[in-house]
Amino acid sequence: MNASSFVSPPQLLALARELELPSCVCEQLVQTAVPALLDACAAQCMALTAPDTAFHTWKHLEAQFSGRDPDGMQILALYLAAACCTREKYRMMCIPDEIFRDTMGCFSRFLREAKARSGRFIFDRAFWAWRHLACRLFRLGTLEFEYRAAGADEPLPSGIDPGTPVLSVHIPSDARLSDDALPGSYGQADEFFALHGPALCKGGMPRAVLCGTWLLSPALRALLSPDSGISRFGRDYDIYAADTDNESFYLWLFGGKTPPALLPRQTSLQRAVAAHLEQGGYIGSGYGIKK
Repeated sequence: MNASSFVSPPQLLALARELELPSCVCEQLVQTAVPALLDACAAQCMALTAPDTAFHTWKHLEAQFSGRDPDGMQILALYLAAACCTREKYRMMCIPDEIFRDTMGCFSRFLREAKARSGRFIFDRAFWAWRHLACRLFRLGTLEFEYRAAGADEPLPSGIDPGTPVLSVHIPSDARLSDDALPGSYGQADEFFALHGPALCKGGMPRAVLCGTWLLSPALRALLSPDSGISRFGRDYDIYAADTDNESFYLWLFGGKTPPALLPRQTSLQRAVAAHLEQGGYIGSGYGIKK
């Protein structure tokens, strides 16, 4: 299959602008998203949109472009080409275009997060964004929901065995953890999978909603007020496991790991966590099942 048979560079660039990618990134894509690249990788673009092949395709692309795509713009171009194909799949399944735009909004978010961390726009989330392209993960309201099989190498709650179909909840960096946004998101997910689950959930309908995140760390309870967004989010889950060694919170809360005395203290949460760490405490992560 030739890439031009399903997406052209102007279509790709139109999607990039629709998704509000930074203007300088769109300018780079004008130079990057050329027919030669799209033609050569047409089959891989299509494979990124299929749940059974997307993961292995990402691994192949990572190896193929290693060392010659430092800013990730070539892979970003291919992911956006694949997103054009994914949009057609959404339309065939009668999934509203608003959900497509919300889900694919990850690309702009990832680029801006990278800019905040590194000072420049780079696409370094190909390892994650294949889920969005393959109709595995959807943003429904303020949260993201990923359909998957429970893994043998992860903590699981009682009654959920490896291979059981579940939904994993992910919390985007721009999520609103408010009293109206959270119930609305879970309600939208219930409706979405009740309607589209038969077409999307090839391994069977999800039997539980799980979440593993630093936001569910039991250590945070003593550091947060009951009316904080993180506290509101946590009240929806029964915690069944914790990982005291997990350090992902450093990236999401502080932008990276440094000694506790050097951590930023611009927000009340940063100040509370930094002081907690200085006193020998830990944060880690928690694993919960939706009540």
